Amino acid sequence: MHGPFCRKKGIAIIYTVTFNPAIDCVMQVENLKFGHVNRALTQEFYFGGKGVNVSYVLSHLGRTSTAWGFVAGWTGAALEAALRQDGIPTNFVHLPQGNTRVNAKLKGTVSGSDDDAETAVNAGGAPIDDESLQRFFELLETVEQGDFVILSGGIPKGTPKDIYARIMEQLDGRGANVVVDATEEVLMQSLPHRPFLVKPNDEELAEITGCDPLDVAALEDGARMLQEKGARNVLVSRGGSGSLLLDATGRMQGAPAIKGTLVNSVGAGDSTVAGFVEGYLRGKEAGADEQAAYDKAYKLAQACGSATAFSPGLAPADMVNELLEQLES
Repeated sequence: MHGPFCRKKGIAIIYTVTFNPAIDCVMQVENLKFGHVNRALTQEFYFGGKGVNVSYVLSHLGRTSTAWGFVAGWTGAALEAALRQDGIPTNFVHLPQGNTRVNAKLKGTVSGSDDDAETAVNAGGAPIDDESLQRFFELLETVEQGDFVILSGGIPKGTPKDIYARIMEQLDGRGANVVVDATEEVLMQSLPHRPFLVKPNDEELAEITGCDPLDVAALEDGARMLQEKGARNVLVSRGGSGSLLLDATGRMQGAPAIKGTLVNSVGAGDSTVAGFVEGYLRGKEAGADEQAAYDKAYKLAQACGSATAFSPGLAPADMVNELLEQLES
């Protein structure tokens, strides 16, 4: 583990949790032929996982967060070192077996076609043993009132489906704000613990409720159902159709998608989560009331999600600021 930064009095600390981080090896390949040796034109490594992505976007916005989760082997050590080098504090639990997963992403044309495509091979995560899980739960003792704990993404095979709910149960009564970006059963089991924010997309919400993902009224009803079951804020991302926010004051609002050229959708949802948390904190730190803070959160969430979608990387600060100005004008 790497020690967390010192707490400043009255300042909320943000912790992002990634159970299954990854290193993506992205190669540009033209005229890809399956079953043959292919030569990559370029090769890049990206260190991620949903919670890690949130930490990166927060850092672009000038906010420090501590990345928690689980890493394993030499690939896990490389991922942790990369985050520290990029100025992101870490406190990962190191697993005794396996390696942090490496995903292969091949971008370019395939033999017989002129269209660009991406071929991805995603690996499974290292198993999380009971002792390592207990060490992670010990980290939760550092969480204090007003802090944010962001639980993002899937969990490795063999990890209990109620793990997010168990984390939230341990945090009950602390006054912490827990964000849950997960799907179906993992999301639903978290709701009795009143998460600060849940962020399903339209298809995920439709899977939970059985509604048509294109039916806005049905999505609004689904958001209300999640709130009735315990979620304080429900942000529904709808891709090119925009988004919906049901905030903790009971106000429902929608926004169209920001216009721009889609470059990369990977990490847009994580960027939206980071923007919402950062926007809310900016509002509260400026003395705004709850509704005004949620307005600022919603706009920054949109700007961050779109900035990632319109860029090769995660939410560059200059584009976030440009898009935010558009929304606030």
